[in-house]
Amino acid sequence: MKNIFNDLIKELDYERFYGKSNPTLTGITHDSRNVQAGDLFVAVEGRSFDGHNYVKNAVEAGAATVIGEKSYDSVESIAVPYIKVNDSRQALSWISHEFYDKPTSELFTVGVTGTNGKTTTAHLIKQALGSNQTDTISTITNRDVAGNPEPVTTPEAPLIHKVARSARSEGKKNFVLEVSSHGLAMRRVSAVDFDVGVFTNITRDHLDYHETMEEYKSKKGLLFSYLTPDGTAVLNGDQEFSEELENSTEAEPVKYGIGNNSDVVANNVRINTSGISFEVKSPWGNSELNLSLFGEYNVYNSLAAITVGLVKELKLSEIMEKLAGAGPLSGRMEKLELSNGADVYVDFAHNSGALEEVLSELKQLYDTVSVVFGCGGESDRGKRPEMGRVAEEYADRIYITDDNPKKEDRREILNEIASGIQNRTRCSTIPDRKKAIESAVDKLNSGESLLVAGKGHERYQVVEDEWIEYNDMEYLQGLCRKKGLI
Repeated sequence: MKNIFNDLIKELDYERFYGKSNPTLTGITHDSRNVQAGDLFVAVEGRSFDGHNYVKNAVEAGAATVIGEKSYDSVESIAVPYIKVNDSRQALSWISHEFYDKPTSELFTVGVTGTNGKTTTAHLIKQALGSNQTDTISTITNRDVAGNPEPVTTPEAPLIHKVARSARSEGKKNFVLEVSSHGLAMRRVSAVDFDVGVFTNITRDHLDYHETMEEYKSKKGLLFSYLTPDGTAVLNGDQEFSEELENSTEAEPVKYGIGNNSDVVANNVRINTSGISFEVKSPWGNSELNLSLFGEYNVYNSLAAITVGLVKELKLSEIMEKLAGAGPLSGRMEKLELSNGADVYVDFAHNSGALEEVLSELKQLYDTVSVVFGCGGESDRGKRPEMGRVAEEYADRIYITDDNPKKEDRREILNEIASGIQNRTRCSTIPDRKKAIESAVDKLNSGESLLVAGKGHERYQVVEDEWIEYNDMEYLQGLCRKKGLI
């Protein structure tokens, strides 16, 4: 429990404090539905809701104190202390940092941002630093941590700092988290004490939220503005945007890449259907690495993890030994080998940049490439024809299908994807995802590959308001078993 004045308010930039009581607090939440007796409720304004409208509900549920941005005509009617601040989200972050005893200040804390590769990079960093010594917050782990079917990549500040405190209590030394552009825009990590920021790459995504690429980039850059001169910016030396990030941060830059303008470089890269291998050259020494991971983009992800380990002052040989056992994560180029000699991959690629990366790699390894994919409803419509264009450029057979259409007209989504395809003779539109996958599997021959893209690790399909239990790999395994293909 925390004393609100002595431990929290001293760090809070507040405009006015209403009320005279000095309660102890048992928890923090921004969701009035989750309030328990003794909680601090922080009212934040979102795109589709405003927490200030639920202050009364929070107090009735037992909130001991309320923080918000808005003034009330009769604050006395709230019946608990009310603190008016200029920025509720910033307050939520700093209060969480203080309430949970500043755990990221004692942990070696790494934030990973970029459009693609964040999840794999975060987990490779965990492996490089030592799995037993490291905790993570990522797209994959958040389902269990957040306890809901659609957790965001970067959860709200109270959960971040709560997980970090648990990691510290368990004796762990490192904390790695994926940092999304949404999380940065909503200041969820503004009070996290980062030692290292990692940048993977940047392509079009989330423009329904950020509207322009410039705004999207500016939000990604916030992570590096949080770094102090004692911190390190681990940057992809083969990405132009890294130069902007280097110029905008006080941290020491260390670059990784395949090109020669980086500090940690991959040479003699070999890629096949079994994995990747390359030589690492760096100021910390040279070594060789073989991994059961797919594609050149995982060379970059691995280099980022190696660089973080070197920044932590681990020996290169020690890092290589820890990474040697790394394999694909759930829904990240997860491979299913069929008895007819074809290979099927399940991947989370849900934007044009990620889809192009994966399909272009498959095209180099297989003579015939098929792809099943869709686009989410109620999200960036501009990327739909772009994904169609990419599919036409690299795939021999294209199956456009549902991917969480939500309340949007599914046919409209599919038509917008198809509008990016000039020659539709190789393209089939099959709204039912299961039927689309079965149709693609039925046409596979020896030596061919199929990519089922977009959902990856997800365990649901959202149609209207219904959350239907579904997972691509589990469906594929059942389907192929029934057909005698595995």
